[in-house]
Amino acid sequence: MTHAVRDVAKRTAGALLAVFAVLMSMLVSAGPAQAAEPLPGGKANWVVSVGHMDLASKNNYRNWVRLGYYVFNTDGTVTTNYWYWHQRDQPVRVDAMTADCGGSVPTCAVRTVDGYKGDPTGGYQGTFGYASDGRLAVTWTKNAAGTPLTDPLTEYWNVEAGLAGGGAARITSPTFYGPYSKPDNWNVTIPAPGEFSSYTANFGVGYGSNASLGRESRATMSQLITDPRYNAQPYKGAFVVAKASSADPKTRVGIVGREGSGGAWSFGAAANPWKQCNGSPCMGWLQPGTSCAGTDKDRARYIAEIGGGRRNTEEYWCQSLAQGQPCYKYNSHPRPMLQVIDDSGKFQGWVGVEAFTHVSTSTGLPDSGWVEGYWGIFDMVSAALEPKLEG
Repeated sequence: MTHAVRDVAKRTAGALLAVFAVLMSMLVSAGPAQAAEPLPGGKANWVVSVGHMDLASKNNYRNWVRLGYYVFNTDGTVTTNYWYWHQRDQPVRVDAMTADCGGSVPTCAVRTVDGYKGDPTGGYQGTFGYASDGRLAVTWTKNAAGTPLTDPLTEYWNVEAGLAGGGAARITSPTFYGPYSKPDNWNVTIPAPGEFSSYTANFGVGYGSNASLGRESRATMSQLITDPRYNAQPYKGAFVVAKASSADPKTRVGIVGREGSGGAWSFGAAANPWKQCNGSPCMGWLQPGTSCAGTDKDRARYIAEIGGGRRNTEEYWCQSLAQGQPCYKYNSHPRPMLQVIDDSGKFQGWVGVEAFTHVSTSTGLPDSGWVEGYWGIFDMVSAALEPKLEG
């Protein structure tokens, strides 16, 4: 063999060894492939309501609520984008649209909580897995921009699969469901620190499916009124709320109660049906015979489509508070909501929050009436989602 041939052979062998070394290095550094993580209840896309509600004697009216989307991936990662409101910030009500529904429904502005008409106000990135007892463990490690959090935030959720014929699943905090409050037992059992989360979140509820979270998946107000799949179905659930314990100004203290949401009514009922707005994506109803104080027991109720995604907003108020005026502009109940849609694209209800700031009826501005507020989270869903109704 000539010197030239031997040199070429050496160079070729050296190059092959170098390539082999690089490949081995890549294999070692990559490690074993990450195992796929089962999606919670088999569902990727979720609408979720989370909050911190406690006795005023413990948190001094520092309740907060958060409403948004959770998206789970089979590689064990999860993201959320949400809207957030804190009681001490005293968020105000803002007009979303005008409800011109005709009939007995007052023509008034439908209002929502400031910020809900715009893009989500926060978000997290993180990972998920399962505790030894089967609970879903979600750990937020970064903010929406990818900046690591100083302290990761972990939530532990109970998971229920197979709802709506397998088309949906639910996650709840430990004591979200339970008996409704009674005059002699107002307070809900509040989870101990660490039982639901590693931070201040202590109540939550969410529903997931594999339907898109985009606006195209959202049911319209027209569909809710006219579609037979929806208009005869009552939507009910639980509402965990920080509020006053009684109507007596001398005995009012801040407690956490549990009430029912929705009711036996349906959108297409023959008597007192909801009416679609003219020119605005909303509907309204003058609900008779309610618990409103005074001689006028009617309650004005509105639900409207808002922004993109699954967003809706609800508002209601007692007509007696308007004192003869067509609209009540002050202390209504504003409720941002996200629609629950199952795998088949069928509407199944909502999860939502209430962020009620008390305002002066002379100025319309927040008046730091902390005990007058209503801060809570709720679901309001079809019977197919099997809400735990305990009146």
